[in-house]
Amino acid sequence: MEFVNKLREKPAVKKFEKFFPAIAFLGGFAWDSITLGQMVYESDILILLAYYTGALILVILLSAQLEHPEGWTTERLQALAEAQAKPKQNTSSATTPPKTHAPAETAIESKFKKAAALLAEKAPAKAIEAANRAAQEAKDAAAKASAQAKDAASKFAKNVGYESTAIPKNAIVVRHRFLDREWSETWKQRFTWAVQFCFGGLFSALVVCYFKSSGSLASFLLVILLAILLVGNEFLQKKYESFGVSLAFFCLLGTMFMNFAIPHLVHRIGFIWFFLSTLLSFGMCMFIWKISHRKKSILVAPALISILLVVAYIMNWVPPVPLVLKQKIACQNFDKATYTCDIDDPNIFQSIGLQIPSVHKVDSSEVYFLASIYAPAKLKAELEYLWYYQDPQTGKYKLTDRISSGRMTLNGGRESGFRTFTRKKNTPPGKYRVEVAYKNGAVIGSGTFEVFGVPPEDGFVRDTLR
Repeated sequence: MEFVNKLREKPAVKKFEKFFPAIAFLGGFAWDSITLGQMVYESDILILLAYYTGALILVILLSAQLEHPEGWTTERLQALAEAQAKPKQNTSSATTPPKTHAPAETAIESKFKKAAALLAEKAPAKAIEAANRAAQEAKDAAAKASAQAKDAASKFAKNVGYESTAIPKNAIVVRHRFLDREWSETWKQRFTWAVQFCFGGLFSALVVCYFKSSGSLASFLLVILLAILLVGNEFLQKKYESFGVSLAFFCLLGTMFMNFAIPHLVHRIGFIWFFLSTLLSFGMCMFIWKISHRKKSILVAPALISILLVVAYIMNWVPPVPLVLKQKIACQNFDKATYTCDIDDPNIFQSIGLQIPSVHKVDSSEVYFLASIYAPAKLKAELEYLWYYQDPQTGKYKLTDRISSGRMTLNGGRESGFRTFTRKKNTPPGKYRVEVAYKNGAVIGSGTFEVFGVPPEDGFVRDTLR
């Protein structure tokens, strides 16, 4: 243990420890991306819904503020008055002697009083000094009583969760509301830790699911943005005290979550459902804003996020969740009954993905591209295939064919994915890329291969689309 303690005291190790939560989180995400996302169950949706509901409650709690900082509720005024009355009672009991029935004034006492009055007339300076001393003592006693009252008010304020303790002049008595308050630092910290946990759970699951469905560079950039926010979430616990920051993150996560969850309920995907997800998420932000009595400017960030997400969907930058490309094969001599075909015997580099597959055509055989796409049970979606050919001179891929038909209407529920295929007769030698996309929508996945006009040296092997 001594060695470990000494090691942790080194500056380099201390810096590394700050990033350890993020590194551990990325490791967990990497494992989730391999093991999860293969098939989504109803329980997975319910878990995400629990995260979302928890985040909703916590953001509402973080929206609390004193609507009238100079205002006081009747309960607070009454409790503070009681707290101020106790020190005064203690002070009066300590300084005021008990009342007794004094006997009648005697002649001797009267003579002494007359003598004292005579001395006072002769020595006015001493009398004034004594009076001043008595007045100062009374002033000190009053200040002490006031301090005790303030201390009691402060203790009361902390117990009920308020930070403001002073009563301003002309205090306004306001009607008590649960969100018309200021949380203590302890409760703020508890809420921000909890909201960080809920946001992290949503980010982790959504990054995996959107990553599985991203089939183009544009959609993958959105996944990268979500991954950056996933890591950043580990360092934003203090920032979540700001209601504006929490509401903006809640709007983003709400739209992405509903866009993933709604297709499982309505068994459809498309712009109308994404737009509905955006409206519902922004509507929840409007609800939180309404009950929090905050300024309208707090809705600027959620509104901008909603608009940008709608534009991103129109531009096909949002992955078509929950569709996932499970398997793809470029081959020839396809048998539709068994979904088997001939592929070139792959070399070691093609087997591990370091080299693109090859298709050596025999005579004028057709080139087939097979794909299996996973979707939740009962979900239906129209698919299309886009064939691109690489120009040998420029090296850029150009769209040559867009193919869709009735047999490419996906029916979800099969664990290994809905199987479909496309074929092309005229395929001159060169490199091709075939994209599988939601019809007129975002790309689900793609495959790149190279066509040769001569038979393969190592022959063919038979492969099956599972």
